[in-house]
Amino acid sequence: MNNIEIEELSRVFKALSAKTRVRMVYVLKRHTLCVGALSDRLGISQGAVSQHLRVLREADLVTPERRGYFVHYRLNEEAFAQWKEAVEWFIETDAEKAYSPGRSSGKERKNLSMCDNKSKCQKPDELKTKTSGKCSPEQIKKCHRDGKEHACAKQRRKR
Repeated sequence: MNNIEIEELSRVFKALSAKTRVRMVYVLKRHTLCVGALSDRLGISQGAVSQHLRVLREADLVTPERRGYFVHYRLNEEAFAQWKEAVEWFIETDAEKAYSPGRSSGKERKNLSMCDNKSKCQKPDELKTKTSGKCSPEQIKKCHRDGKEHACAKQRRKR
């Protein structure tokens, strides 16, 4: 998966992050409707419907179709089929094999845990949780005040 595909997949996730837009998608799976009809079915204003449709259009999830004075919207089934494949890839791909920006696919990725044995962190045991073995941002702040002194944070800034 390349940068463009990741960017587009991110846009789809963002578009579907609002429950009203998810409800719109469900309605548009079965019907091609205008703003007024969507407004009535969803129980929200036409202005709100238009704003949500704009986000869905930008993500290429719905397609407008002019019918006389009205614009009807339908689900872009071709785009949904592509996003289904991309989401399946996203869910099923092992993080160690996934695309990493700035690195060629042949190189191994670094271990992404913050306070592993190779870290320069002086207090790794204080940061690791018993359940995950990783440190949370809250734990970093507690141990290193604002997190700026944390070795992992310093390594990221140098890149």
